[in-house]
Amino acid sequence: MTKIEHIRAAVAELYGQRNPARAAWADWLYKNHVLVVAKYARGVAERHGIDADMCEAVALSHDIGDAVTSRHDPAHEQVSLDTAEELLVAAGYDDATVRRLVDDALSFHSCHGDKRPGSDEGKVLATADALAHFQTDFYVFAQDTIVKDRGIEAFRRWAAEKIERDYHVKIFYDDEREVVTPAYRKLQKLFN
Repeated sequence: MTKIEHIRAAVAELYGQRNPARAAWADWLYKNHVLVVAKYARGVAERHGIDADMCEAVALSHDIGDAVTSRHDPAHEQVSLDTAEELLVAAGYDDATVRRLVDDALSFHSCHGDKRPGSDEGKVLATADALAHFQTDFYVFAQDTIVKDRGIEAFRRWAAEKIERDYHVKIFYDDEREVVTPAYRKLQKLFN
């Protein structure tokens, strides 16, 4: 079994276990976001001459904490990073690669503040994550979830900020940004 085959199987197994402590949206997230981000990561990597298997592996691992714990759990982020590290090690990635993928690509793919990935894999992951947000019903699904928890105004503020960050900060390749510009403009009108 290759490394990427191992990661694919391990991630599917973790989500398939339906851990009772996991995020309520884990089933939707796996099918409609994680697998989509992995597909986009592979495509972006191939178009830009970057290791596609490694980019897909890190993309499959990027929201792995949601398979085992809720985002309301204060340990969620650390659980996600630790679980991803375990998956990468078990798949046979060397220590230096695992450190780069966990400490850069996974830790900084959300691009909050000045924290941005420096590795090629991290840039591909951030880009693929943003592309998935624009090219799926991510914002519609998030609306239902966030409005229930925090109300419509909180959702609008969250969406407006996230749409701008996804488009202007997370997409590291101009050709990829160009593809989602129409979706960005529609979402911008919808949520501003």
